[in-house]
Amino acid sequence: MGKPNSLRKLLETNEPILVPGIYDALSAKIAQQVGFKAVFHTGYGTAATLLGVPDIGLVSFSEMKERVSNICNSIDIPVVADADTGYGNSLNTMRTVKDYIRSGASGLILEDQVWPKKCGHMKGKAVIPIDEMESKIKAASQSRKEEKSDLVIVGRTDSLAIEGVEQAIDRVKRYHKAGADVLFIEAPNKIDELELIAKQVKLPLLLNQLEGGSTPLITMEEAKNIGFKIILFPLTSLYSSAKAIFDSLSYLKKHQTSVGIEDQLIPFDKFNKIVNYDELIKLEKKFSNKK
Repeated sequence: MGKPNSLRKLLETNEPILVPGIYDALSAKIAQQVGFKAVFHTGYGTAATLLGVPDIGLVSFSEMKERVSNICNSIDIPVVADADTGYGNSLNTMRTVKDYIRSGASGLILEDQVWPKKCGHMKGKAVIPIDEMESKIKAASQSRKEEKSDLVIVGRTDSLAIEGVEQAIDRVKRYHKAGADVLFIEAPNKIDELELIAKQVKLPLLLNQLEGGSTPLITMEEAKNIGFKIILFPLTSLYSSAKAIFDSLSYLKKHQTSVGIEDQLIPFDKFNKIVNYDELIKLEKKFSNKK
């Protein structure tokens, strides 16, 4: 079973899907080993870890594609990739979708912000006309067809903060008609809005749970009862790893040794297991000419 097909199989079940955000191959491997059934490649995390910058449209398409490819090649579970705005018009979107499919993505999120975009929970966003976004989703669907792929397209709108919840609902309904499989209204800021969205959009919905963001954090059971299918925690791994690095390096700077925080560090042997050291050494020996 290929990754795209297995993602669709998850969508066909009656249960919600809990999806963590990951930002590189290592965080992806950890997510798989912990037991998650799918992961999300975060553009926010890519901007932070690749360039050390905020998510304001500074990462190029080629940089994003390379990160997607590295992640997909490192794990066996489905990867939902952040495709931002498609990196241009409908033709650019077609190229983005095709290259993401060839990189191994099982799904992607395509949003309707003006490029350069911003993180959906930041101020100062702008969205493109709805007709233009419909064309991008149709282009994405055409690319999926040409690649003979079962890619899951998530249609995202950032219009709620600009045009209101009713217009955001109208947008995602049209995105579905254009070819989106899952719908995503970014940054509702109260439970009533979540309930209204689920009530009016009787289609698979994604809920974005960003710590410190605009949308209230709720439990998996609450999200299921409201009517959401994919429950996404895009930045939990990034924020936890950044804090761990900050804390451990602060300790090292202060004490000039790591003695005293060994229990906060992953052991050498366990880390080697995460990155498949033993398996790769066995493979190396298999093809070695040495007796």
